[in-house]
Amino acid sequence: MSIQKSPIMMLMLALFLVLVGSTIWRIMTALETHPGMVVADAYETGERYGATLEKRQKLQEQGWKLELKIPEVVTHGIMQTYVAVSTKQEKRLNKADATAYFYRPLEMKHDFSLPMNRTNDGAYQLEVELPLKGRWDLLVEVSKGDFRQQNSARMFAQ
Repeated sequence: MSIQKSPIMMLMLALFLVLVGSTIWRIMTALETHPGMVVADAYETGERYGATLEKRQKLQEQGWKLELKIPEVVTHGIMQTYVAVSTKQEKRLNKADATAYFYRPLEMKHDFSLPMNRTNDGAYQLEVELPLKGRWDLLVEVSKGDFRQQNSARMFAQ
């Protein structure tokens, strides 16, 4: 009996090819999107993060909110609009400076930041084109004098 006439052998061959193909696809995806989360100064980074959380908690207790509006589908190579709105009890913060920081967890050489433009309704808006697909971290900072407010979002650009 030859291999072409045996349905069991053909099924096993098909299963083997599917497993090899899916393994190759997973390896390629992992190499493209690996976040590489190792930092040199882990303790200091943790301390700074704790201080940031304390400041954010104090601002929330005072009624401050910083809302980020990012595109539903983040796509690299296309101009997309990102909006930030800073409010305290539904009243928007005016005449502040806002900056958007875009970070790649693995490739720091692709990190960049841009100032956000104020809109007529008191929001802050930025149109930007992400140069690469994969994982991106967005940090928006709104500051006015000593007042500083931050919020972040994690995105995956297709």
